[in-house]
Amino acid sequence: MNIFDRIKKDHDDARELMSKLKETTARAEKTRTELFTKFKNDMWAHHKVEEAVFYSFLRDDTKMSKDSYEALNEHHVANGLLEELDTFPVTSEEWGVKFGALSEIIEHHMDEEEDDFFPEAKKLLSEETAKLMGERFDARKKVVLAAIMPLDEDELKAA
Repeated sequence: MNIFDRIKKDHDDARELMSKLKETTARAEKTRTELFTKFKNDMWAHHKVEEAVFYSFLRDDTKMSKDSYEALNEHHVANGLLEELDTFPVTSEEWGVKFGALSEIIEHHMDEEEDDFFPEAKKLLSEETAKLMGERFDARKKVVLAAIMPLDEDELKAA
């Protein structure tokens, strides 16, 4: 899978999780907490790996550097809101409103990446480079997700 398809897959997964989260109410504390934890971890890992594998390469190209820095700043804003949401009880009305705002920011970012950024980046990357980036993205994201997941009870008992 090339880098564009790999990132698009993450975007599709994020859209699905955001949709499910927006359908929840404050009364669905357990479901909302589980979905948000997955969403937050996936987004955090996606952003870090995308920045390291994809944007770091394009940031050095003068044609893409401005767009790359804009995307990095959008990641920063989204990550800040994710962290802020993590401090609010998922049962509060404010949590739902804040998540809606975060969803709009992330949706805009993903649409902009797919519609504007990808076509320009495809002009700069060979098929081989795009494929290698996709493989590295996938491998590194698995490592990042594993590193940020809390230990489960079985792991703690085995220690």
